[in-house]
Amino acid sequence: MNVSTSTIRALEEFLTTGEAPTTDISPLKTGETLGLWTTSANTNRAVATPTTVKLLQTLPSLSETVAALLSCEPEIRQAWGKIIAARLQELGTRRDTQGLCEAITTLGQAAETLLKLLPQAALTATKYSEIERIIFEVPAEQAQATPKLLRVFGATASLVEGKQGTPANSLPDINPLNPGINWVRGRLLRLPTAESPKLLTQNSSVLFGECGELTPAEIKTEDTPDQAIMRWVLYRPWLFLLAQIVFTQEAWAAERISGKLSLELESSQLSQFYEPTQVLVVITTPLGEEVICGSLAELLLLVLNQLGVDIITPNLSTTELDNQLAPLIKNLLHQKVWRFQTGTSRQRSGYVIHPEFSDSCYRVLGSKSFIRLSNHITSAIRNTCDRWVKEKLATTGNTALLEVIST
Repeated sequence: MNVSTSTIRALEEFLTTGEAPTTDISPLKTGETLGLWTTSANTNRAVATPTTVKLLQTLPSLSETVAALLSCEPEIRQAWGKIIAARLQELGTRRDTQGLCEAITTLGQAAETLLKLLPQAALTATKYSEIERIIFEVPAEQAQATPKLLRVFGATASLVEGKQGTPANSLPDINPLNPGINWVRGRLLRLPTAESPKLLTQNSSVLFGECGELTPAEIKTEDTPDQAIMRWVLYRPWLFLLAQIVFTQEAWAAERISGKLSLELESSQLSQFYEPTQVLVVITTPLGEEVICGSLAELLLLVLNQLGVDIITPNLSTTELDNQLAPLIKNLLHQKVWRFQTGTSRQRSGYVIHPEFSDSCYRVLGSKSFIRLSNHITSAIRNTCDRWVKEKLATTGNTALLEVIST
């Protein structure tokens, strides 16, 4: 098979953005079969899946994840498998029992298949040396590539040798005014950035991370100022999630009898309330006990998990995500979506929905897209908070209170 450097670049784009033109990765025939990508509605784009994200988060680098995608192709797997078999043979000849055990453990389900390749084992150059130098820094037969090959085969073993790789369901393209089809299981979300998107939102099957101003193509001249802000929120997935949280907070507080959700700041953050590096999530139980459950980033990750939406990124810490949320909060305050509320003797300082945006939620655009088509998102936020506070109470050993609020 003909895999060129342009294929490697396309795979790097695919793993970074969640999409790549299908023509650019056309030499690869197995990825879609194994559920590593699907095709967009117009068949022009290969779209990554949660299985891809799992690989990205399992392996230590982007280049090894590219190698993992390539290794699923039978011809490449056979060529690299012969090299790994030769390395296993070397370990056996040297009676390096520990090294052999570690290699077999890393290979997982691939180990048995590779042991069967021992008669064909060879430390000879493959016809993929050019791409191997890009992804492994050396040709695959060199010793420096061996640990990477072992990790790559181990990470993909369940899909190939374990036969767990199955085609994934294709998802419709993003429709910024229909959260009901956007926030569904299997959808991917890019990391947040303060930039504006280069492409129109509807030309993607992956939720955008860009949170900048609306592009000229997205602006509707007939919009009133409040409609323009609502459109901005709907067109920017991370801002949409953050707006949904304060909307849920307001609706929850209106019940008055079932606890509440608060977004609060520690005293050290008060001087930078306009761009905080961490917002605390405090959940009050129906019995009035306040529980600090974690940070805003933790809440978002839990909500995304419940929705079945994955962030396309290597492992991301909550501290990193909290920091990335800071400029988004600044924009939400500036555009009067969020409002900072100074604390009183009975209440700490924190964030609530801005009255102007709250009113906008019940006008035509907001009522349809932000409320009616987003019911499952507000439910996910509320259910996540309910479960989270119960887990925190269980962790602290407050079983008596837990039993009361669980009934």
